[in-house]
Amino acid sequence: MMKKQYKTLILVQILIIIFLIISFLFLKSEYTFLIPKCLFKEKFGILCPSCNGTSFAIEMANFNFIKAFNIHPIFFILLIYLILLDAIYMTNVLFKKNINIFKWWHSIIWIILLIIYTIIRNLL
Repeated sequence: MMKKQYKTLILVQILIIIFLIISFLFLKSEYTFLIPKCLFKEKFGILCPSCNGTSFAIEMANFNFIKAFNIHPIFFILLIYLILLDAIYMTNVLFKKNINIFKWWHSIIWIILLIIYTIIRNLL
């Protein structure tokens, strides 16, 4: 019988793959017009922290990584960080390691970076 950790690992990876496939198929379809406009930008006239996120996701789905990075570098770096966390999670479960790269203050740093990025791109 499989250990609970292995079952959880398999479930998490399957959910990630399903999410990626659905996102890829949606972003490659003609239904991207269904994604609502940014209410923050429409109401206040400034870019919110996630503005251009849809363009970023479309470029990622088209494997245009450089263009995706130019559109939203914070999302790109965050995506790499999340892939790294997932790889470490898989390593910990599969090889019975105890590598812990995530610290609570990482979230604070990401929030601060996102705020600074938002301020800078609205000033430029």
